[in-house]
Amino acid sequence: MPASKASCGGSKKSGWRNLTRRNATLLLWLSGALALGLFIAMVVHSSPLSPGIPALQFTFGEASFSAILAKWGPDGVARFRRHFMIDFPVLASYGTFGFLLVRHGGLFRQLDKTTRRLSAWALPGAAALDAIENLLLLQLICEPATLGPTLYLIAGLVATGKWLLIANFMAGTLYLLATQWRHRSER
Repeated sequence: MPASKASCGGSKKSGWRNLTRRNATLLLWLSGALALGLFIAMVVHSSPLSPGIPALQFTFGEASFSAILAKWGPDGVARFRRHFMIDFPVLASYGTFGFLLVRHGGLFRQLDKTTRRLSAWALPGAAALDAIENLLLLQLICEPATLGPTLYLIAGLVATGKWLLIANFMAGTLYLLATQWRHRSER
């Protein structure tokens, strides 16, 4: 058998399905630790901004968006721009973590196939919306006067969709953890 096939378990298939349990567990823990570490770094970096970044994410119009930028001032806006150097890796790591947790973690095995599939794509979907939101926000802080009001609305709606997917995933995960704990305590 050629070395390339042997290193992949002899299968011609590739991708997430063929991860060995050990490799999947390692990637799950690494992506989770990376997401958590980067998120903490982003929170610390952005903590001087008042109101916080989520307030800006939930603006749906130019007036409220501009009011927050005015409160931050030039130094705050510069800090906000720099936070994207952390935010893009955060979204990649939490999207990967969510996918791996559902596909290779034991917690979601009790769910039916369709629910598992949908759950597996919740955080990657949120990460994709997060990336779109980031690009829109960067555009809005660079050229606010040249853009129409629709772009502010779109940015707010994309951010809302991202947060709804994240909240749904977290609520579902907490429910599964509570159910698992309850079943273990009944034994």
